[in-house]
Amino acid sequence: MIKQWLVLAAIFVLSACGGSSSTSSSSDRTTTVPSASLPINQGTPSATQIRPGVEIVADGSSCTSNFLFSPNAQTVYIGVAAHCFSSDTNSGVDPCESNNLAIGFNEITIENATQPGELVYTSWRAMQEMGETAGSDICTYNDFALVKIHPDDFANVHPAAIAFGGPTSFFTGVAAVDDGVFAFGQSPLHFGIRSREAKEGQITAVRADGWAYDIATDTPGLSGDSGGPIFTAQGGALAVTSVLSVSLSINPLSNGVVNLERALNYAIDGGFIGASTRLLTWPAFYPAGDL
Repeated sequence: MIKQWLVLAAIFVLSACGGSSSTSSSSDRTTTVPSASLPINQGTPSATQIRPGVEIVADGSSCTSNFLFSPNAQTVYIGVAAHCFSSDTNSGVDPCESNNLAIGFNEITIENATQPGELVYTSWRAMQEMGETAGSDICTYNDFALVKIHPDDFANVHPAAIAFGGPTSFFTGVAAVDDGVFAFGQSPLHFGIRSREAKEGQITAVRADGWAYDIATDTPGLSGDSGGPIFTAQGGALAVTSVLSVSLSINPLSNGVVNLERALNYAIDGGFIGASTRLLTWPAFYPAGDL
């Protein structure tokens, strides 16, 4: 995590780890994909499967994964936050000037996987290649990465997110202040207690014309929650957790989250991942967080 989110009150930042993009409100590249089109598990999800929300560990950094994506029937990606793959996370270095793990780094531990994952995309590296200006909104808020799951583990991959299920769809456009959200985080400081991992809240601010949101949740977000999925009230894939901060403002907890549509479109528009890359969905959503 880095000190990216600007708040008006004093902030105490918690460790979150252990050319311009298109800003269109919708895109045919961000449609959903029925999981039946891929060689992954279609039955009842279990706790021993690779699902959105499992822990991702790379170079000593632990984060939560968000959603599953696929460009074709032979490839499955799991989303994370880009800062989980940078040695400069928490150091105050701008993402567009940071040191990052190399694309192709293949010593990534994915919870429940038998084989390590491979880093195929990180926005922090991509923005440097695109020549983005340090300190700009895009450098501040674009925090998204993709890890390729090894084919040996496809049979143990399931699209339903831990706790909530879904995502039922891909949210496009910009959400509004006071919209309800659900979040999941795998921090070891939650001690595996589901009521602390699965959180409900609402959007408290829209930042950078929709590039990111602040959300307030009913339980604290802690180290390890970074990268986790953020759902709309209807179960749509909305955002990715980037920054966790405790604030003295009216909202005791503020979570900075990245607009998933913007982040994915940036990767596609820059040619870093295939234009066919789609979100994998699951039709059922459980707001109580008991899946």
